[in-house]
Amino acid sequence: MPETITRQAMRSRFWTTVTALALAVCVGLVAGLGWLVLRQIHELETASSDNLQWTLSQAEVEYLKMARALERGAAGGQDLAELRRRFDIFYSRVSTLESSQAFDALRSDAGMSAALGNLRAYLDSSAPFLDGSDEALRSALPRLAAQAAGLEQDIRAIGLTGLSIFAERSDSSRHELIRALVVMTAVLGVLLCGLVLLAGVLLSLARTAAQRSRDAVEAAARLRGIVSASLDAIVVTDAGGIIREFNPAAERIFGHARAEALGQPGAELLPPETSGEIPAERLPFAVGKRQPLTERRTVELAARHRSGRIFPAEFSISRADRDDGHIFVSIIRDISRRKAAEADLTQARDRALDGERAKGEFLAVMSHEMRTPLNGLLGTMQLLRDHSLDDRQTELLDRMEASGQILLGLVNDVLDLSKLEAGKMRSEKRPFSVAQLADGVIETAAPLAAANGNSLSWSWAGPPAGRVLGDPQRLRQILLNLMGNAIKFTHGGSVELEIERTGTGGQELEFRVIDTGIGIAEEHLERIFEDFETLDSSYSREAGGTGLGLGIARRMARLLGGRIGVESEPGEGSLFWLRLPAEHLGNAEEAAGPGRPARPAVREPLDLLLVEDNEINRFVARTMLETDGHRVTEAVNGKIGVELAAGHRFDAILMDISMPEMDGPEATRTIRSGGASAQVPIIAVTAHALPEEVARFHDAGMDACISKPIERNVLLETLSGLAARRAPSSPSAEAPEAALVDRTRLDALEKTLQPEGFASLMARFAEEAATTVARIAGGGLSPQDLAATAHRISGICAVFGLDSLRNALGEIETAAKTGRDVPPGQLDALRRLWEDSSAQLGDWSVQAREDILATGGSDRRPPE
Repeated sequence: MPETITRQAMRSRFWTTVTALALAVCVGLVAGLGWLVLRQIHELETASSDNLQWTLSQAEVEYLKMARALERGAAGGQDLAELRRRFDIFYSRVSTLESSQAFDALRSDAGMSAALGNLRAYLDSSAPFLDGSDEALRSALPRLAAQAAGLEQDIRAIGLTGLSIFAERSDSSRHELIRALVVMTAVLGVLLCGLVLLAGVLLSLARTAAQRSRDAVEAAARLRGIVSASLDAIVVTDAGGIIREFNPAAERIFGHARAEALGQPGAELLPPETSGEIPAERLPFAVGKRQPLTERRTVELAARHRSGRIFPAEFSISRADRDDGHIFVSIIRDISRRKAAEADLTQARDRALDGERAKGEFLAVMSHEMRTPLNGLLGTMQLLRDHSLDDRQTELLDRMEASGQILLGLVNDVLDLSKLEAGKMRSEKRPFSVAQLADGVIETAAPLAAANGNSLSWSWAGPPAGRVLGDPQRLRQILLNLMGNAIKFTHGGSVELEIERTGTGGQELEFRVIDTGIGIAEEHLERIFEDFETLDSSYSREAGGTGLGLGIARRMARLLGGRIGVESEPGEGSLFWLRLPAEHLGNAEEAAGPGRPARPAVREPLDLLLVEDNEINRFVARTMLETDGHRVTEAVNGKIGVELAAGHRFDAILMDISMPEMDGPEATRTIRSGGASAQVPIIAVTAHALPEEVARFHDAGMDACISKPIERNVLLETLSGLAARRAPSSPSAEAPEAALVDRTRLDALEKTLQPEGFASLMARFAEEAATTVARIAGGGLSPQDLAATAHRISGICAVFGLDSLRNALGEIETAAKTGRDVPPGQLDALRRLWEDSSAQLGDWSVQAREDILATGGSDRRPPE
């Protein structure tokens, strides 16, 4: 109630002050206008317009007197002293017109300014004669009189124009006075209206003040009810921190009665160790007695119950100003239960994070452990293809390799899902050929398609694209997932990959995987892209799977900035589409059809160091390398690898990443620090090839990175690049015709098998190769038989170093797998290629026997 009365008094004083100021302003305005009117009247009374007009008239009179004096002087009848006096008087009149401020308006007129200029020119030219001797003046009088007569129009124009200008100024002054009187009258009217209006406002304010006074009384009663009913403690303290109000909730929370709390310091409600630091650190506004900032009004502090129990509390503080100072109003809430719930929630979150971390570590360890035996299995299968296998063995090996690839795909799916969820997977942009990528996808999926009796192909829809800028690795994985899914649910049908350039300027690629499989019901079209989603219908019972492939495909499509979707009807097949941005770089590499890239071969044997802790991985890698004629030194951990590299210069080092004693990056840094192999290329061999990890390998000093399980083509391609880098550049060096027979590899193979065993094996190979090549070149084989036959013999050709023949067989195999017809000319060329290769094999055999005889029958050694 006292506060309400105080506010009403403040309002009354405010409006009284405003009224007084308004009246003072009006009175001042009227006084100012009255002074302005009096001033203008005074100016009219003391106006010098008559004097100005007299001066103009006198100037004309003095001109006429001077002109007559000059005329009489020219006639010889004028006193020269009188003539000079008349000239001086006229000169003075003109100077007054030129310099006096009263004639500014006259001089501002262009015509008058020119007339005055003529007068001044005459006076300046005549002054020397008038100020000179009498003889000179008499002789110049006729000319001076004639010139003076010519000034009559100028002096007459000055007089008339000046009189007109000053008459206008007098009229303007009178008009201004009239306007001032009108304005003053209007202001007085406005003042009168304002006074009447102000009186009405004051009356209304008086009534409003009375109503507000009644409202304030009611509000105070309501406020007392709210404070009493509040579930939160409300404590009011003055500027000195003394409690002035303490509601029932505060009594309940703090255990103090209102009577005993009033008049006590508010710090008594806080623990002793806390209360001392609050004003300066937790409530800095209290020190300056200022209004708390919005973000500072709510704080959490420890509070103390009367019993001594300490509990967490939330304080919401605001300041209220009064005539006698200000007060602080604190709304306090006991948050003990909330803090306990937050602690339980935090503990549950920590347990969940620990579980996720453990899951991630488990997946990382298991993936590494699973990739190790997979590397051994898949690598050994690749090596088996270098040996002579019959059709049944080749078929079994194909199934084994397909199963291994499926298992590897499952491991990769789980790893990719973990990487995507952790946000560790990054896209990259590099140039690649769309046609070559499609060839690789078809070639990889061909065994699975053949197992289900499906035909597999790809084609362009519209103009083809050559090289584009994108992420070929992720794109290949998406397409393999889509192709694998289509093949899995299609039996005895067809699966086609269709590619089309879309978007503005062809800067987008759309891939469509079209199958003739069982189709998908409309209600399941979105579900199939969810993780671990396998439908409980015939669609899911047709084949197994983890349900991760499509979910990963959608995530990767988003990672690459694209979109993925599906259109399907049960029994009508499905169409999965993928749209990705791809900057088109040109059509230099457009191809009419798929073709298999030849497996790279290193023509020069390399001296390699293989650093790998797993025995199976060492065996697979060593066998692959030695089959291609390289020399391999093994190290079972990074520490031994460092010691070997320090004492011998190798051509390249294959370095595992995770090893005991010393891991790959540390071993690489140590090798780079000095030693015989400090500058040789180092290739990382790892099961973990995230972009950030590859960057870390490069930072450690590694030159390249290949992933486990090791693919023979990738390994040989990497080594081929190293060999090319080592080869001296020469303008005359011709690109390898790919020597029909790699004599180095034959030397190494003969050394391994001994001459007798090698001769027997070569005879069998020559007989089988001749028969098989004749069978292929004769035509008549089905695509499936043609692919299997070419694949089998190409592996044997690789063992004996017939790389050109192996490459040609590889192209025929790819064409057969992708459903393309092999041109008859290509088959004829295969026959001639075998004849040339066979002849070179014979030459090598003759040379080998001569070498044996020359060395007394000792074993031949490959060149060092």
